[in-house]
Amino acid sequence: MHIHNLAGATDSESLALQEAGRRSMETLLNCYCREVAGPEGQLSVGPLFGQNDSPASVRLALQRSGGRIMHIRLPLTDERLLTVVDGASATGNYRYQSPFYCKSTGKPWGLLDWQALAGLLLRELSLKYELPANGELMQQIHDSVAVTSAVLSASRPGRFSREPLQAFIESEQSLVFGHPFHPAPKSRQGISHEEMQRYSPEMGTRFALHFFAVRREYVLQQSVLAEPCDRIVAAQAPAGLAADEAFSLIPTHPWQARHLLGHPSVAAAIRGGRIRDLGQHGEHYYPTSSIRTLFHPQNPYFYKCSLNVRITNCVRKNAVYELEGALQVTRIMRSLMPQLQQQFPSLRVMEEPGFISVDLKTGEMQADKEVTEGFGMILRRGFDDVLLPGVTPLLAGALFGNHIYGEARIRELLAAMGQHGGLPLEETAEQWFSHYVAELMYPVLYCYFAHGVIFEPHLQNVVIGVADGGPRQVFLRDFEGVKLVQERYSEKQLEAVSPRAREALWYSNEQGWKRIAYCLFVNNFCEAISQIGAGKPALQNRLWAVVRHHLHAYQSHYGDDVSARRINALLSGEPFPGKANLINRFFKRPDRASGYLPVNNPLGALGEDGTWS
Repeated sequence: MHIHNLAGATDSESLALQEAGRRSMETLLNCYCREVAGPEGQLSVGPLFGQNDSPASVRLALQRSGGRIMHIRLPLTDERLLTVVDGASATGNYRYQSPFYCKSTGKPWGLLDWQALAGLLLRELSLKYELPANGELMQQIHDSVAVTSAVLSASRPGRFSREPLQAFIESEQSLVFGHPFHPAPKSRQGISHEEMQRYSPEMGTRFALHFFAVRREYVLQQSVLAEPCDRIVAAQAPAGLAADEAFSLIPTHPWQARHLLGHPSVAAAIRGGRIRDLGQHGEHYYPTSSIRTLFHPQNPYFYKCSLNVRITNCVRKNAVYELEGALQVTRIMRSLMPQLQQQFPSLRVMEEPGFISVDLKTGEMQADKEVTEGFGMILRRGFDDVLLPGVTPLLAGALFGNHIYGEARIRELLAAMGQHGGLPLEETAEQWFSHYVAELMYPVLYCYFAHGVIFEPHLQNVVIGVADGGPRQVFLRDFEGVKLVQERYSEKQLEAVSPRAREALWYSNEQGWKRIAYCLFVNNFCEAISQIGAGKPALQNRLWAVVRHHLHAYQSHYGDDVSARRINALLSGEPFPGKANLINRFFKRPDRASGYLPVNNPLGALGEDGTWS
């Protein structure tokens, strides 16, 4: 019996690894087609180009699915790649339907696994840019496959709970596959496999916070609330950990606590009595999709903690300028929200009104900076008093950035909405998407054009409040990603923050537009349309017509001359800006130095005939 169970477990792990590897190949090709092969004319999608020039499984997949051949040339390595997709995609959102093959001159087609495909593509990029092999990126891809495999072995996300906050937790912890246009969407470097399993949200985990008591003269904090940050934290702390006149409590992620305890300055501060290590205590908190932001349903605030782990592109620590910036954006949004709430009553902004950290003031600048960044924690407003009755908050990424599991969840929502509305499925899908686009796009564009505030509405920064299956509210979050148009916010207006924080907050108008257009139209709407209209090209066109309709409506109700230029360009088919995650990772660029590339915009091809009502 034991041997049988072990064999079953081994089979399950093997299948999970195969599925993780296949999804890695799909996301790698997504990136390569959008960033390299498509722009350079090395990609074709169409009928079979020769009955004898393809593997038998490819021909079978074509017969079974009625799809199209994707053919990619790698001119510098003299290789060809071949697979079957369900059809051409204007935005590069392909759906793969066969194994992946490679052919060299004079050799037969060979079946590829994820390691071979990654090696081929990275070798082609090395020759293209005349750079040595990027072993770091190959390791990140390997890490991503290992994490995805572990997640698939542990659990598969299912239907969300009927209880709103439990459903929210489940949505945050359901992202099995990650970003569909990133070469290593689940990469986590600097953390062991065992720790990954213990602390990763996809594993359905939860854990107690690790608390430190810090002498008040070494506490660095700011708040725009009636109380300082340490009092808010103390009010939510477990019984028996009450702060006293001399010390403040600071909660940390338990992995980060171990990292901090290994820092020489922290160890010295503990020996000297400036810091007390109190250990893990209290209720269990749930890690959300960002891994480092922690949630408890009874706490009115999320805790956005520092985590010295490289997650996809960045080490996720809270630098002081990011702490300051979040508070400055909160000040600005507090002044704007009364007007915004009147114009966009379904909008909620999850402000970040306080932060707390440690400044040991040892005089050793680098060591002090590492400690401050390591302890840095931001308060983010939760759902208390802002979630409407009967509304369930769900992470947008759980619906539109989660491959087959996202498709299943959006189908469930559409079915629920269809039962209440009595419309056929495709009409329900159009109505659902129309509500979503209006609730999200109007306030995001208005904040940019009218107020110079640049939100980052990608799929992990948007929470959708649903009732009876349909969108009723939209929550925008993560002020670390919010920027300000420099032409609109002078140095004097931002005098409350340091010069470093001002520099990080400022974007030019052009930078701001590219950030919003990428997050809104490419990262968000492209994926939503691909998931809602999966396998239905005509429905996808109608969903793009919904976007076109709402761009016209926005300009009619809220627009000005500046927005008219941007919106008219989109309506005429000007390419969307797309983030080049593969190329950025290949060059090891930090996120702030990431470039954009053109992504085909279907709105122009619809023409004025592509209207929706």
